Amino acid sequence: IKETYFSKYVMVSIADVKVSQDLRNADIYLSFYNKEDNFDSKIYFDELRKNRKNIKYKLGNILKLKYMPKINFFLSDDYGHYDKINRMLKNDG
Repeated sequence: IKETYFSKYVMVSIADVKVSQDLRNADIYLSFYNKEDNFDSKIYFDELRKNRKNIKYKLGNILKLKYMPKINFFLSDDYGHYDKINRMLKNDG
């Protein structure tokens, strides 16, 4: 999906997807990244969650599944850990 729901540039990455055996539920773990020091991924995560129904509709049109799973978004901190380590290494070097 090539749409944005954010006012600033934010990189969104799908860290993991867990689908139930009956394919009715999909848990999607997202990571957000931005170069700003005061970046709060929860603000962008909440914005994405508000648009969950629209995202599900668009995915349903693309994937052409018999049943489109209920989408549940969860916040993953993968990029947060990477960024913290990267900043620590830059300060030591």
